[in-house]
Amino acid sequence: MNCDVSIARCESYDPQAVKDALRAALNPIHGLDWVVPGMKIAIKANLMMRVKPEKAATVHPQVAVALCELLVERGARVALGDSPGGPFNAAYLAQVYSSTGMRAILETGAALNDDFSFTEVSNPNAVTAKTFQVTNYLLEADAIIDLCKIKTHGLMAFTGACKNFFGAVPGMRKSEYHYRYTTHELFANMLVDICEWCKPRLSIGDAIMAMEGNGPSGGTPRFMGAILASFNPHALDLAAAYLMNLTANDVPTLHAAVERGLVPQTVSDLHVFGGLSAFVVPDFQLTPKHDVTLWGTKNAAAAKILSRFFASTPKVDRTQCVGCGECAKICPASAIRISRKRAYIDAGKCIRCFCCQEFCPKGVIRVHRPAIARLVEKLS
Repeated sequence: MNCDVSIARCESYDPQAVKDALRAALNPIHGLDWVVPGMKIAIKANLMMRVKPEKAATVHPQVAVALCELLVERGARVALGDSPGGPFNAAYLAQVYSSTGMRAILETGAALNDDFSFTEVSNPNAVTAKTFQVTNYLLEADAIIDLCKIKTHGLMAFTGACKNFFGAVPGMRKSEYHYRYTTHELFANMLVDICEWCKPRLSIGDAIMAMEGNGPSGGTPRFMGAILASFNPHALDLAAAYLMNLTANDVPTLHAAVERGLVPQTVSDLHVFGGLSAFVVPDFQLTPKHDVTLWGTKNAAAAKILSRFFASTPKVDRTQCVGCGECAKICPASAIRISRKRAYIDAGKCIRCFCCQEFCPKGVIRVHRPAIARLVEKLS
């Protein structure tokens, strides 16, 4: 188990400042020493939707530019891409690349992925996802670099290096996975399965401007001033979650990774270059906690009863909703209808995947935690 994590300070997205900070994060772990001329490297960036970089919902293009420059300088052939929640085709990705500012990497000699094919793969060692679809630009690379954004997340509490690989699944097929893996434990294990199958050679986290509150798309940018790097995506996530005052027990993907022996339980067992304490944001705003989770419980009936009373649900602020219909398009359970230019969620059909909350372009769908759950937490 590699427990090395490096963190470097970066005060802004000024090009030279970012490149210097990226070097400072990579050098202690010899982060790019493995790159050789001619190597085909795929950068899996978090480009979750058509949104401007200033929203802090996607990796900032300047971090991508700096990384591409360092790789091209070493003679690598680089392609950057993602498969966001919309259709996985040239027309949609062209809009995503433009809105997120990623076309800037073309000036470095790197390329944007234009291969929209995918392959069904087998993963016999998986805990949950024994088979899944993977985009071919990742499949055909000599190595994958995981370039993630550090944010809160409505379903998984936190999104970073591990969750970034949900974008390996092509386009709208991700909705099927939400419907198939309907508990936090199943969904988290699926994400770890895909991340472990992809085997990123290196993970880098953009935490210069993180996202707090109603993440991963409708939250608020929050200055954190850091770039993180690790050969272990789960170690990077454990360190980044710590900066938000989250532990492995608070983040389902980290809990699953700990259970598998992929990462230590606490940050004190990581080998950190640069020190984490100076980057912790004490008042970082998180998404509301979810259900009372009985990890490993054998009593399914008890868990189901508890879920009725403690389950968090997506809630639409209909005073702000514009009825665009994006939530209805993305909902895998077809639980949302648009009426009189407002979205309505059918609680009986809702599977609490929070896809609607994640992809609402206006950020008006939030995680709602029942009063009884908040009361129990307060008394405990």
